[in-house]
Amino acid sequence: MTDLMQVLYEYAKEELLPSYLPSPEYREVSRLTTRLSRRLRDLLADDGWDTVQKYEDAAAELHSMELEAMFQAALSLAGELR
Repeated sequence: MTDLMQVLYEYAKEELLPSYLPSPEYREVSRLTTRLSRRLRDLLADDGWDTVQKYEDAAAELHSMELEAMFQAALSLAGELR
């Protein structure tokens, strides 16, 4: 991403995105993931929990990369529509 795209992405993520997430469905899924994560931690030995934590971190990083790519695609599409 260019520096300008990065600035726009950070602005959109911090200032605009939260207004799109307050839906009941979002809150429900957020609570569910927290509850399931706690349940896994309770069920697994330390080594198993470490593996799950590493998986969660890698999945979050992958999702972040996908969001950045979607932002770039949306910005490109917006430019094409002008």
